[in-house]
Amino acid sequence: MSKDTLMNTVENIIHTFLLTAALASGMVLAGCDRKETVVDIDTPHGGVEVERNLDNGAVTVDVGKDSL
Repeated sequence: MSKDTLMNTVENIIHTFLLTAALASGMVLAGCDRKETVVDIDTPHGGVEVERNLDNGAVTVDVGKDSL
């Protein structure tokens, strides 16, 4: 194995490691929404869902209507 081939292999391994570390840290920093479903009502013509954010207490209400 020549010196150039060895250096290219080492560079590829380092780049792969750095890319993996960047992707992993991005996933950790993205996190997820911590929500609690307060009310979830499903009817034949739509539904209502009320969620509360556990971090800041904000409440969201989603109302869906099905077309007849």
